[in-house]
Amino acid sequence: MGAQHDDLPEVVVHVGDGSDVPRAVDPAHPGPAARDPAPDHPFLLLTRPAEQLQARYLDDGAYELEYATGPEHRRLFTTDARLVRDIVWSWIQRDRWWCDTVAWTTVDPAIAELDALRTELSDLLDGMSVMDTVTADLDQALARADELLSAEPDFGDD
Repeated sequence: MGAQHDDLPEVVVHVGDGSDVPRAVDPAHPGPAARDPAPDHPFLLLTRPAEQLQARYLDDGAYELEYATGPEHRRLFTTDARLVRDIVWSWIQRDRWWCDTVAWTTVDPAIAELDALRTELSDLLDGMSVMDTVTADLDQALARADELLSAEPDFGDD
């Protein structure tokens, strides 16, 4: 049998602070850099082997909760922050209340795959916005070059 790792937490907590990568935090010892997630797109991601629960605060003031384990993927939208808190706490405590009592929507695997692809492509295309600035500058430079090349030379009347 494998060795028991008592130093590994059962639940790993990640907070999203508006950057691309969530950072793992230990709720008991958040460290000197602990801060609240930025208001841009804050989220809380809780993981344990083979399952995860994520809560995101959306721009419209609602919360999106997603639960995933293997092929099972559930989603819930709510404006009730206390419900979000209760679901997260129930999941951490392994109390089945969060899944037996709350009305979740099962996400079709094909929809989940399309959603993941959309997110991946959005991230890829967001990185290409730099090219928009470069091409705009290049267009201006070429327009100026055309203007200079089409101008009649002035040799003066000496």
